[in-house]
Amino acid sequence: MKDQRLEIADIVKHIDDATLGLLNVPEFQRRFVWRPSKVADLVDSLWRGYPIGTLLLWESTYDSPRTAMGNQPRKLWIVDGQQRVTSLAILFGKKPYWWADAGEWNKYFTKYEILVNVSKQKDELEFGLANPVRRKSNEWVSVRAILNSTSLSQLAMDVSEKLGDTKRFAEIHEKLQSIRRIENAQIYEIIVDHELEDVAEIFGRLNTAGTKIRESDIVVALVASKQQGWVRQKFDPFLKDLAAKGFEFDPGLIVRTLAVIGHGSARLRDVPEVFWQPSDQFDKHWRTTKEAISSVIRNLMEYGVLSDDLLPSLNVLIPIFLLKAQFPAEFNFRKAFHWLLLATRDGRYSGAATTALDQDAKAIKAKANFTEAIGSLVSPLSSPGEFTADESLDDYTDKFLRLIVYLVAFQNKANDWINQSVRIGFDRTDNQLNEGFKPEWHHFFARKLLKTQKDEELTNALANIVVLNEKANRSFSSKAPTRYLQEYKVAPERLVEQAVPTETALHDIGSFGDFLLKRAELLAQESTKFLKSLRDP
Repeated sequence: MKDQRLEIADIVKHIDDATLGLLNVPEFQRRFVWRPSKVADLVDSLWRGYPIGTLLLWESTYDSPRTAMGNQPRKLWIVDGQQRVTSLAILFGKKPYWWADAGEWNKYFTKYEILVNVSKQKDELEFGLANPVRRKSNEWVSVRAILNSTSLSQLAMDVSEKLGDTKRFAEIHEKLQSIRRIENAQIYEIIVDHELEDVAEIFGRLNTAGTKIRESDIVVALVASKQQGWVRQKFDPFLKDLAAKGFEFDPGLIVRTLAVIGHGSARLRDVPEVFWQPSDQFDKHWRTTKEAISSVIRNLMEYGVLSDDLLPSLNVLIPIFLLKAQFPAEFNFRKAFHWLLLATRDGRYSGAATTALDQDAKAIKAKANFTEAIGSLVSPLSSPGEFTADESLDDYTDKFLRLIVYLVAFQNKANDWINQSVRIGFDRTDNQLNEGFKPEWHHFFARKLLKTQKDEELTNALANIVVLNEKANRSFSSKAPTRYLQEYKVAPERLVEQAVPTETALHDIGSFGDFLLKRAELLAQESTKFLKSLRDP
């Protein structure tokens, strides 16, 4: 480990020019997230001579940048300090050569422009974000223009003329010089040459209250170090494609699935480094992983799971991805989905998720066919295959029970209660599956109406919840069921589709308790029926 100091101007130079570039950003570092106001605070701190923290740089054999650059000298990778370095790049108007999207950069360039009010006293300068009022004011000057000016004297003259007082030239020039000195400010840097795992530990200890580097992030970096451009050209596009379909998976989920399918282990530290190196075998594992994930996503959507937001746990998907990859011809999604629901209900991966995943992966790999494999997954579970009315009286914030209510409605081809010719989860224009759909949870009896009822504590009971599209939920708002059902002419079939009692007497606010008991029984019956239909098609 060694340390050094670099001036701001040198840092900007090394991120602006790829041929000189000493600095780069590892694959496990994510997007620029600082708010514009924080960039303004950074400028103010630099101007005042305040310390802005230490950069942690990593010198290693890791030689694959975000953007393929060909043969280059060894880089120092910014492990801690990416947000500050990127802010400096924006401040000076120098796009980092690893920032591939020019259009996105231009948006940041405009949005994050910092101005300084030169009418203030020289030791009380005010920095702020550019806005229409400040842009029109002659008192506010672009910090970027000051830092990039080829002649501060000319700039000072221009500013004093705009202010209508050329006698202020010397005063303005002095203020501009004080801002220009920002480029000479120094940042203390610590350079480490440790292994990936040690870098993650160092980063974690330095950022106990901030962003954490996860084990999967390190593996993404490891793959990037072994296969130049793989993350940028193959991994990230696949993540974006899934997100466009409504499944915004964490990269770790995909990495762990790849490890499970290709190596049979959910413990990433148990996967040998050679596994991640370029080879025909790795390419085969990646294709199989993508095909399995894409196929299972299509299956999920057919059953109404149109976004990852609906699933209480995402780790439970990994064994299903493996089942599809391991037994592509025999794979039965209904039975796999049945296990997913039981495992979710059982909290299979709520504790030591990696340990359970590793056990299940090894169990699947050891079986000769799909039937034996799915049996090995079901056997450790203790969840019952039936639902009781009492469960439907639990709070609807339980994501698993809420999921079941939605799946029952979707399975029953429930239609919306306003656009009664359009199914829940389908687009209104062409009645096609609405990718990314997130259902609205509507209180059949509005919370506002139940404040004075003796059963008020059951307001949020699952049995008081139905699934609607957004417009219906907003339209019904705090109205009484007797009112909105009649006003929108909601057909009795719509109620049956969601296991809601059709007796009009039960829709009266005074019958709330009786309604809940009846609905709870109907929900339990329909939920049990749905679960059994998956197990015994």
